[in-house]
Formats: sequence, C-alpha cells, structure tokens
Amino acid sequence: MRTLFLLIMLLVIAGCGQETNAVEYEFLTPYVVVLKKSCPPGHIPNLATVGNNIVQSSYWYKENGLLRDKNGNILKKADVDCFTFLVLGEPMKPGEKRNFNICTVQYDPDKPSNIFKLNQVGNGAEQQKKFAYMGAWLGSAGALPLKHLAGKIFELRESSSGKCVFKNSLKLRRDDPAYTGATVFTGEEVLELDYSSFNTPGSYYLYVDGIGRSMDFVIGSETLNEVFFIHARGLYHKRCGIAKTLPFTAWEAPACHQKVFKGRFPENAGEYRKKTGKVTHGFTDRKGNYIEVKPFELIKNNIPPPSHAKEYSAPGGWHDAADYDRRPYHLRIVSDLSTVYMMKPGNFIDGQLNIPESGNGIPDILDEAAWGVKHLMAVQQENGGVGTWFETTGHPGPGEGLPHEDKRTYYVSAPSCNGTLEYAAAVSTLALAMKKAGADNGKYLASAVKAWDFAVNKKKRLVTWYMLNGRMITYIESHQLNAENLLKAGVNLYILTKEKKYLDPVAAAEKRILADFNSDFWKWSPLSWMSLELFPVKELAKIHSEYRRVILRNADKMLADQEKAYPYRTLWHASHASWVHAMAWGNYHPLRRAMTLIAAHKLTGEEKYLTGAYLANDFHNGANPLGRSMTSGLGEIYPAVFLDLVSYTGKFKEFVPGITPYGNTFGVDRNAVRMVYKERADKLPIFRRYVNLEFLSVPSSEYSVWETIAPAAVVSGYLIEKPTLPSAELKNRKPANDFRLLPGYRALP
Repeated sequence: MRTLFLLIMLLVIAGCGQETNAVEYEFLTPYVVVLKKSCPPGHIPNLATVGNNIVQSSYWYKENGLLRDKNGNILKKADVDCFTFLVLGEPMKPGEKRNFNICTVQYDPDKPSNIFKLNQVGNGAEQQKKFAYMGAWLGSAGALPLKHLAGKIFELRESSSGKCVFKNSLKLRRDDPAYTGATVFTGEEVLELDYSSFNTPGSYYLYVDGIGRSMDFVIGSETLNEVFFIHARGLYHKRCGIAKTLPFTAWEAPACHQKVFKGRFPENAGEYRKKTGKVTHGFTDRKGNYIEVKPFELIKNNIPPPSHAKEYSAPGGWHDAADYDRRPYHLRIVSDLSTVYMMKPGNFIDGQLNIPESGNGIPDILDEAAWGVKHLMAVQQENGGVGTWFETTGHPGPGEGLPHEDKRTYYVSAPSCNGTLEYAAAVSTLALAMKKAGADNGKYLASAVKAWDFAVNKKKRLVTWYMLNGRMITYIESHQLNAENLLKAGVNLYILTKEKKYLDPVAAAEKRILADFNSDFWKWSPLSWMSLELFPVKELAKIHSEYRRVILRNADKMLADQEKAYPYRTLWHASHASWVHAMAWGNYHPLRRAMTLIAAHKLTGEEKYLTGAYLANDFHNGANPLGRSMTSGLGEIYPAVFLDLVSYTGKFKEFVPGITPYGNTFGVDRNAVRMVYKERADKLPIFRRYVNLEFLSVPSSEYSVWETIAPAAVVSGYLIEKPTLPSAELKNRKPANDFRLLPGYRALP
C-alpha cells in the first residue's frame, strides 16, 4: 500500500512543467489549490492570475532542508519552496483544467487530499476511540474556513470497492487558542471525523462531498505491529559495534568502534557545569572555587600515557544523531524496554524485530535491551565499578563518513559510585525481565550485584585531580546516591535474591527518595518504579502509594489537556500553562509523554488511559496539524531529511528509517529566522514550527535514542494487540531512489 501511495502522491503533487524548477501543485479541495516552486528565501511569489475567478490568494515559504551540490555535498544554504494558496470562487469539476500564469492544473477527485489528517498507518482493532480531522492553513491568509461544514455528513469507504460502510456528522473542534493572545497554535479551523463505533478490520478512506477523499488507512491489529517494528528499527540502526547487513536491513554499514581505552574523566555530564549555592561536589580550582569544565577539553588534557592505555573490546550501546559517543542517558532505554516487557509480556516474541539475535528463544525486545549493556559489561572492573560514558575529544562533523570510518580514539569514564549505581539499576531490570521471560539471567544478575557492592561502598566515591590547560583542578563526586537509581537497583536485587541487604538502604532513604521524586518527576522515566507494582514490596508501601498518586495525577491532567486544550488531540500542556513553551529537544513528542499513560493503565486497568495512548499514537502518525508522521519511514508522509551523520554519507538515497527527530521547538530556530522566515517568523503557528535546517537547527532536527526513539518503541510496544512476525514487505524494505522525492520532503508548511 505504501508503494501505491507514493505513486499517487507523485501524481497529486503534479508538475506543471518538465524543467528542473517546475511548479508543482496539489488540491486541498475542489476550490483550493496549492502551487509550490523552489524560490530564494524571502521571495514573494507573483500572485497575479489569468481570469480564473480567484477570490483569495496567499503565500508562504518553507525550508525543506539544506541544499546539496551536484556531488551531494551539503551546503549552508536553505532549500526553500514558495507556496501559493489560491481559493477559487467556484469548485473545479472532475477533469477540469485551469491555466494560471505560472501553471496549468487539472482536478482529479480520486486523488487524496492532505486536508484530512489521520493516522497514516492506521488504527488498532481494539482502539475504543478513533478520530480523523480536517483542517488547512493557507499561509499569510491564515485558516481555511471550515466551520460552516459542521453537521455535514462524512463517509468511511472501503478502499477496494469505494462502498460506504459508515457515516457520521462532521463536528467542530474547539477554537484555536493563541499564546498570550498573539500567536495561534494550529492556524486552522478544525473539524472532527469520529468513527469510533466502526471496528471492522480492513482498508478504508474518508470522503466528504464537495471536499474530496483522504489517503487509505487500515483498521486492524497489524498496524501496531508495524509501528512498533519501525520504532524499534531506529534502535537497531543506531547500534554501535555491530555490522548492519542483509537480511536485517538494506541500510548496510560495517561494524564500528570496536575498541575503547581506559579513561579518567567523570561520567556525570551534569557535574561539568559550574555549581552555585551550598554544594560539596563538582569541579574546583586550586582555591576551592567551583568551575565549569568542558568534557572534550578535560579528556584531551588527561589522555592516559601509553603505559597506562588499557584497551577493551567493547561493542554495544547506541549512537545519537550527531554523536558517536555512548552516554549514560542510554541506560534508561535498557530499563524501559525491560520494564514494558514485564508489563505486557504477551506483546513480545522472538523474531518480532528481524535482528541478528532473532531465533535465540528470547523476545527480541530484550535482545535489544541487552545490547545497551553489552559494552558496559565488557569494561566492568573486578571490583564492580563501571565507567558508563564512552567519549572522545570532539564531535564528528557532516561528511566525515560512516561510524566505522571514525578516526578518533574513544575513552571510557572512570567508575564512580553514582555511575555504577545507574548501571546496576538498568542491568538488574534486564535481569528481572530475563527471568520473567524464562531466559538465563545469570550474567546480568551477577554483574548487577558486583555493581551494587561498588556503588554503596563510600570508599569508592570518585575524588581525583586533573590537569586542565596547564592548571590543576579537583573533582569530588556527590556523597549522595541518586534516589531513582538507588530505588530501582535495590528493589530489583531484593526481588531477584530475597536478600534484605538490598532493601535496607532504600528504606533508610525513603524520605529523600520521595522528596526527589516529587520535585524531579519530570526528569525520571514514568516506568522507574513499576517494579513495585509488578512485584509488591510491603516494606516500601509508602513509596509505592506515592508513585501511584503522582502517576495518576499527571496522567489525568494529560487526558484533560488531550481532550480540551487544542483542536487536535495532543498530550501537550494547555496554551496558558507555565510549561507550554518547553517543547524543544523532543519534549513535545506525544509518545514520550504517553509513557505516563501506559504506566497509569498498568496501575489501574482503566480504559481511558489506554485510549489516551492510542490517540497519542494517532497524533504521532499523522493526525496532527502538519499531517505528517513524526518518524522516518513510518506512514506515508514522514521526515525525509534530518540531522543524521550516517545518512549524510550519501551512501543511501533515503535517510535511515525509524528515526524520530526532535521536531517542534515552540520558538523558531534563529538560523531559520535568518535564512528563511525573516520578519515573518512570528506569524508561523506554534504547532507548525518544525523547522528543518539539519545541523543548523539542532534543537529541532537532531534526535537521541533515549529521548525520542526508545519512548516511541516502548509505548507502541505496550499498545500491541496481537504480536506477529514482521511481514516480508517490512523486512525487505529498500531505500527510495532520492529522499527529495519523498512526500515528506516538500510537504505543506
């Protein structure tokens, strides 16, 4: 179906000429046509027309990405399209042609319109509420008026026959709110198409007389399997230390970063910032003043001499978008994948993800989780200490090649109590999940025990000195163990061994754990304390109760915002909330936030939380103002270009699938303002601010495996209705011939 859709879209976005810089067009309705043409940033198109009864014309310009030269080299220039929106005085008839001064268009009612915003993969068979939306933004003219259509009938039709199988009335969603009364969020008048009561599996499209039809979509359990597969593929494609080859992927690459050397630097990135107030840890100069330190500079100034250059073979872990390091943050992935398996073990099977470990008798999700500790187990010291940050002396740059061509030397951080405890929390969660799966967990449990013994030993606290640009500085690790990791590791090891010595430090720190949880809940994974629900520990009943209270409080707020805050159902904070602006770095992603909803569903079994997670999946997959999926290779209109060093090599004509860029940033990236939007930036509706200048718009165009990819895999995995092996089409997917020809590259603004 995907191949057919791409062919249809190439016809829908038809060219009005054969030259390289031809005008393209698409119809939103029989009376609204959009012309688009490559143009210089800031260029205002000629809106003059030739006798065609146009009642309104408007424009907008949008960046698609960065320009490439004829050799594929990335230029620091924006590839900009100019969009002209023409509203006609009367609708065009099927087959009718009209000539504008720059283009001749022909209307075909059988081609899908992007005025319909829906889950482009499809809805689950067990999904209780199913909605699509209609809406359009016409650039400088604002919203396409649609309110007058409320009450009009829409139809759900079979894709194969065109037969109507369900009808309902279009309903008006709430008005578009404005931030501080000035900037709107969607820029649209939005209508809802509610087909919740229709549950027959199959392929369908939506139709509204006088408007047109949507793209095809599916109702069926297979949709969730496809979504989980593609999100999890993002992790596989970002694996470090393993060759990616057929038959597991057509995006092939040799193994990278097989070696790492023993280093001395601290693993806690937060400690490198200057401390203020009453603190007793961090970096200080010789006078005892707390200072800020740059990690790359510290590593560069403290490279071990050859006589102490211990080398490890340490494949494992994952890379982020523009980095070839492996970070402690990634340990959250191990814990979350392991935990969601224990929450819904029936959803996950061996062979589900088509990875090298498939067929070993272990559910693939746990094999992927195990890859996240493989490199750390290789560097664990005899005393149990684990350095959890693999880093070098600088970031790689665009055009420097695939990871296996990286010429930098990588070092593993010095073991600290808190770093080792974070490892113990993750590997013990994996050990618990392996036991649940009936697999051998011995090596993970043994490693977790050794790590715990190191972490709780106060004598192992990292206190050391360094040279930095010719001066000596000191580093002192915090004397307190991280509350989240203390709880996770202690509870897991107690459950696994029944030895009370693991529980006692947790119980002793109960007040501090609760205080940290309430103040920093937003920093923690919502699944952090799920072990207490899955394997209740009576001694920690108060912590368990508080976990439930906070999760359910936040989940209920999310559901209220999802239903009422915006015209489209999304989990974001309401327009007047104090955190509404905090969208950058992937915070805006609905599946990341939906982790709280799946936690609430597991705690209560209440359908409303599961439904909220389904609707978050809908929004992620295209039922949003932009009408695009948020993950490469997912759905029909998806991110075609973003900041990804592997894809930058030019080896592949389509960027790696399964990648979820950060996306919306609330504000407009300053480079986008300078290069594209100029003084019009503040006119761009907030939910349309997914600007993409790749490495020149990092907060929007980058991604990380732990912030965007893994949460999407976790939530979609929880939603699986009936696990199956991947289809041949999914397993054998090949890159497109040119990412610039994908529908998501020149998508509507």
